[in-house]
Amino acid sequence: MTTALITGANRGLGYEYTRQLLARDWEVIACTRKPDADSLAALSEQYGKRLRIRALDVTDHVAVDGLSAEFADLPLDLVVNNAGSTGPKGAPECMEYSGLTNMDFAIWRDILEINVLGAFKVATAFHAQLAAVDAGILVNMSSDVGSCERNTQGNLYSYRTTKAGLNIMTKGMANEWQDVIAVAMAPGWCQTDLGGAGAEIPPAESVHAQLDTLARLTPEDSGRFIDRFGETVPW
Repeated sequence: MTTALITGANRGLGYEYTRQLLARDWEVIACTRKPDADSLAALSEQYGKRLRIRALDVTDHVAVDGLSAEFADLPLDLVVNNAGSTGPKGAPECMEYSGLTNMDFAIWRDILEINVLGAFKVATAFHAQLAAVDAGILVNMSSDVGSCERNTQGNLYSYRTTKAGLNIMTKGMANEWQDVIAVAMAPGWCQTDLGGAGAEIPPAESVHAQLDTLARLTPEDSGRFIDRFGETVPW
């Protein structure tokens, strides 16, 4: 039985990863700050014991370690570091507090805690479980806005910098961990709470493409920054 751990699993891309993997006969550990979410309750009723829901705030490092200890003997084929934040508002409203002249530094620190430090903590806490299988995959959910080359607009400094930081973190992990495949994933501009109503891509469509891409990854892909189709995104 293949097993995945997903953070931010109650909505958006995290929910779609959970739903689609369950439909493919995986077991899923769905981690979220809202474990009583109706979305997950419906999946639990449908899939029963193959879905394990756990309360987790990725900024609570003690809790992350506790969850890792709970599943210390469970090999993981996939860890999706999906929990992320643009602050209290999604795009494009988050630009109101993330520009050169209107930066809210407290919000920036909160975003950094979730998008970079939290992702780092989850990855390191569950490295042993990923390494327990052949070619375990770590997906750090990045964004096209974390690409320096594709930054043609400015603003979104708080979110952009955290995703660029996540990318360099992924590359470093790939260098140091020869026993897992670590990739930074740009899912496209998705219709989630973060992406906003004006986004182009339904989450279900993005995740379907991502899963097809993940199935094709080899150890040689470790350290890449890729889009949902497996194409290279420029750093």
